[in-house]
Amino acid sequence: ARRDLTKDESEAVLFAFETLDAERTGSVSRKQLKVALRALGFGVKKADVADLLARHGEESTQQLDFQTFRRVVADMLCQRTPLDEHRRAFQLFDVLGQGAIDFVTLKRVAKSLNLDIPDEELQDMIHEFGKDGLITEQDWLAIMSAD
Repeated sequence: ARRDLTKDESEAVLFAFETLDAERTGSVSRKQLKVALRALGFGVKKADVADLLARHGEESTQQLDFQTFRRVVADMLCQRTPLDEHRRAFQLFDVLGQGAIDFVTLKRVAKSLNLDIPDEELQDMIHEFGKDGLITEQDWLAIMSAD
């Protein structure tokens, strides 16, 4: 039961293709496909791209037209679970890669998103959802999966 791409996902795929195909040749290389997938949050390596293309019967393809690019990228996007999305969001906040978000980091991220949240509220968030002044990835996943 494959799902269709959302409108936002479809737009992101088209934007990625058009950005990478700056000369408007109508195709992108394998390397550019890897760049697009990495930009979309997939930690793919050259071998992963080769496997992905092989799964789509494109093992010998060096240049991908938009339809092939879209099909391959859609395959990856549609496999993503909400848990994957929550982990990715956590990693965006955990800018230092320390496995936890502290007050300073939360404040920095809020500011970078142009959110005007008073320090007191940010502290309350950390105290409510975290332990010892930190929100760990486990805490984050619990918060994000709570209904």
